[in-house]
Amino acid sequence: MALFGIKISPVVDRASRRLAPLALVTVAAIGAAAATSILYQGPSQYRLSRAVAAHEAARQTQVRREVARNTLEEMEAVWKVLPQRKEFPLLILAISELAQRDHVGIPGMNYTFQKAEGGLAVKASITFHTAGDYADIRRFIHRLESTGPYLFIESLDAARVTGSRASHRVAFNVRVVTFLRSDQPTTTGGA
Repeated sequence: MALFGIKISPVVDRASRRLAPLALVTVAAIGAAAATSILYQGPSQYRLSRAVAAHEAARQTQVRREVARNTLEEMEAVWKVLPQRKEFPLLILAISELAQRDHVGIPGMNYTFQKAEGGLAVKASITFHTAGDYADIRRFIHRLESTGPYLFIESLDAARVTGSRASHRVAFNVRVVTFLRSDQPTTTGGA
């Protein structure tokens, strides 16, 4: 027999005839394996991408929950440090004593209370006018700023005092703001 113009020996011809069905079975098995792989690989890649997306969503949810928990813990810590409303007169007294220690006169103070956004805390604004030597007032303002973490100078207006002896004297209008938590309700023993 001649294949492509090449003469094949009878032994090879008989062997190729016997191996032809085996070659067809091998090609069919390889084809079936490839088709099975393609059929199973598509859905498994889809399931894998869904699982990866679900994992990422769960991880983001966990991160958000942890951030929310940390924020809640920080808010609780801040809430515990805020003075109660009943301690507000002590704050005014402390500001007055601080001014006296720095030789700064405060003739009077005005204060107002406003509910803060959300209604949990109260915003207390203290306004006062003072005049004195620049160095004394500067020292007083610095100490006032560094007194506590929840005492803020909201506004500060300065003007030079004119007069014969007033070369280093200045006048200030100061507004200090703090936040107060409401007084804790007291429980009575007995019904």
